[in-house]
Amino acid sequence: MQYPRRIMVVGNGGRECALASALLASEEVEQLVITPANWGVLDPPGGQRVLPLVIKADDSAALLAAAREYAVELAVVGPEAPLVSGLADQLNEAGINALGPGRQAARLEGSKAYAKEFMQRHGIPTAACTTFSDAADLLAHVESIDGPIVLKADGLAAGKGVIVCGDREEAQQAAKRLVVDREFGAAADTVLVEERLFGQEISFNCLVAGGEAVLIHPSSDYKPLLDGDRGPNTGGMGNICPTPYATDAVLTEFEQRILAPFMAGLQAEGLDYRGFLFIGTMLTDSGLKVLEFNVRFGDPEAEVVLPLIEADWPALLLAAAQGQLSAAMLNRRAGACVTVMLASQNYPYGKSPPAPIQGLERVYNQGLLTGSPPPVRLYFAGVSREAVQTASAADPPAAGPAPYRNFYDNLEQARYLASGGRVLAVSAQGPDLSAARRLAYEVVGNLHFEGMQYRSDIGQQG
Repeated sequence: MQYPRRIMVVGNGGRECALASALLASEEVEQLVITPANWGVLDPPGGQRVLPLVIKADDSAALLAAAREYAVELAVVGPEAPLVSGLADQLNEAGINALGPGRQAARLEGSKAYAKEFMQRHGIPTAACTTFSDAADLLAHVESIDGPIVLKADGLAAGKGVIVCGDREEAQQAAKRLVVDREFGAAADTVLVEERLFGQEISFNCLVAGGEAVLIHPSSDYKPLLDGDRGPNTGGMGNICPTPYATDAVLTEFEQRILAPFMAGLQAEGLDYRGFLFIGTMLTDSGLKVLEFNVRFGDPEAEVVLPLIEADWPALLLAAAQGQLSAAMLNRRAGACVTVMLASQNYPYGKSPPAPIQGLERVYNQGLLTGSPPPVRLYFAGVSREAVQTASAADPPAAGPAPYRNFYDNLEQARYLASGGRVLAVSAQGPDLSAARRLAYEVVGNLHFEGMQYRSDIGQQG
């Protein structure tokens, strides 16, 4: 089996932080390039394997050049936008193994209308839907409905283009945001109006390659901003794994009624899919129904699922990128994980001023971030850092790039700032969900930044 010694992770959110940290658990990895930089990636203390670059995830030309310069053997593309634009195709054409579907398959996330049509063609259960490309027609349609519906921008909207509406007034306001105020820009050139489904959300995360799919671990996401599932939809405010809703009967239903026809649909339409797949579902009174496809690992699903998986991730992901897959390469750890997302002051409405994150040293000094595996992981997303003035600050800098330093190895030389959006994920493990939840919120209680938002009911039972 081939083994990649030099790996690139494209993207710097919480998902990519989790993926990079999982890859670095292997001592065989010699260098991991992550771009843009993420200061939460866990290289063991004293490690020098991480190389942060200043390249945006949508700059495919610069990413290709960097992959060649650093002799990358495997590129893991984390976010959806570069996949939809065809980055995986370009990397593969350049002879660089890329984990992530090509442009054609990535339409399953890049266009919700295309995904809905794919489901209808292949008999995959989903919500009833009407699609509109004319603003006047959409506004007239929502005027005629007085009941719960969901409006979705067809294109990519950073996880915020889905608006759940309880009545006609909310639907009219949502439609205005989409097609009059153009809050989501060209992503809302086409808008889907769906029936609103009720039930429990279950996130199914899979690895797909060579016409096969392996279910990694089902979990449950908490999308609304506020406790009790109130407030606007977000990219995800927390997650629990395993989810109590994924019973054996539900898993069988998922595999037979959703995953099997999905895989058959890929084959029928000639879509070469090599990468992670997220299938968001709702467990309704009439069974599972698909809410959406993501052509990459979910976020914060990655942050809650990866700590519970024991795998040789570099070898596994290289094999998948080459079209090979073996379920035997994945082992589930016992216990549970609860992830709580800390968000910035104005999320998800707009930007927030940078705010120093307090308490990182307290969490580290409690010994919660070390061990194999550690009981707690802090996955950075919207975090930046700035140097702290020291007595030696006037010394001339050393030649060449400064070595990467884990945040907990660098607390005296730098301070870390909440720089917007979803800032960081607190992922805690325990023997069961109750213990994992208790530990997660103990850690959250040690952290603070101005305007910090989080839900207090992640994993709450009853």
